[in-house]
Amino acid sequence: MNNNDLDILRHSCSHVMAQAVKELWPDALLGIGPSIEDGFYYDFDKKEPFVDEDLTRIEDRMHEIIKKNQSFKKKKFPRNKPKSCLVKWGRTIK
Repeated sequence: MNNNDLDILRHSCSHVMAQAVKELWPDALLGIGPSIEDGFYYDFDKKEPFVDEDLTRIEDRMHEIIKKNQSFKKKKFPRNKPKSCLVKWGRTIK
C-alpha cells in the first residue's frame, strides 16, 4: 500500500471512529481527527472521560459500522464551509 492510500485509509478510520462515538454518546463534541504517521486519532469532548470499557465499545461499534460497507466520498469545500456546518449543528469543539 502506498503512502497516499495508507493516509486515506487512516483518515477514513478516524471518521468511522467519530461516527461510533457519536452513536454511543450523541452529546460528545467532535474535535479534530487527522491521520498521523503511525495511525490516526480523534479529539472528543464528553461529560465523563473514556474508560477502558468504552474503548472496547467504540471498537465493537466501529466493526459494526465497517460491516455496513458505507461508501466514502471525498468532497472539496471552501475552507470555512465544513466548520460552519458543524458549528451550526452544535457538533464541534473546533
